[in-house]
Amino acid sequence: MKRQLRHLALFACITATAALGSQSAFAGYGSPDGGRRGACSEQKEHRGHGGMFKKMAKELGLTDQQKKEARAIFEAERGKGSPLFDSLRNERRGLQALVHSGTADESAVRAQAAKVAALQADLAVQKAAQARQFLALLTPDQAAKFKELRQARRGGFGEFPLCRDK
Repeated sequence: MKRQLRHLALFACITATAALGSQSAFAGYGSPDGGRRGACSEQKEHRGHGGMFKKMAKELGLTDQQKKEARAIFEAERGKGSPLFDSLRNERRGLQALVHSGTADESAVRAQAAKVAALQADLAVQKAAQARQFLALLTPDQAAKFKELRQARRGGFGEFPLCRDK
């Protein structure tokens, strides 16, 4: 009996570690409220009326034509990404439910985790395509500045400009 309890406790610890690890792995992906919960002060300042886009455009010195094209890129990709985010959210919930059920076998967990991974890969490919399109409309100087700003903020393409909470 004690041995079974030890195995159950060990399984619970491993499961909790896996679940918490997967949570942090998906932390960059949107939430139903657009990822605005817990936004840092810089993001809150620029939230409304495209403030983040305006800040980026100003820092890069985008022309009116570039702004128009960039908005079109971002809007088109937002429409494509929404169903993927919804699917990812549902599959992650399915994985969490499976992990926490206590009755799932390894193959079922692996199969569900593979679904989640495939959706993450699809989103990464979509994000890379968006980055390629956006960088293509920038001048070489603007592209270099964008990469420098992105690196300085330790953020990804979709989170420009990403702030660091202290």
